[in-house]
Amino acid sequence: GTIEPECKLELGALQEDGTLAPLSAWTLESAFAGGSDSIEFLVDEDDRFPGLTGNDVIVHSVLDESVIGYGSRQVGGGKGPGNPHGEESELLYYVERPVLDSNYDELDGRKIEVVIKPELEILW
Repeated sequence: GTIEPECKLELGALQEDGTLAPLSAWTLESAFAGGSDSIEFLVDEDDRFPGLTGNDVIVHSVLDESVIGYGSRQVGGGKGPGNPHGEESELLYYVERPVLDSNYDELDGRKIEVVIKPELEILW
């Protein structure tokens, strides 16, 4: 099908409960020095619930596993009253930068809009 030119494309990730959650980044800088040019994303806790369903969004493309990677980080950096022992972690999603550009094959020349939330960065 055709994609409506005025609708914006964003990244999302399927969650354990079957809903979709939008992904946010804290910077457009590459997550890794040197090698892979990937941007690091995560689900902002404020965007997580109640989650999005098929009634809320249209999935235009599912990214191939060759252009994404996964990691995790301790919630709150493993410090503070919310996670004093560092047991709780959150999933990180690494997406290769070319996927976000308008020349990615499956997006019909459309560019993905990256939601930037600098407050999500954890400084070690």
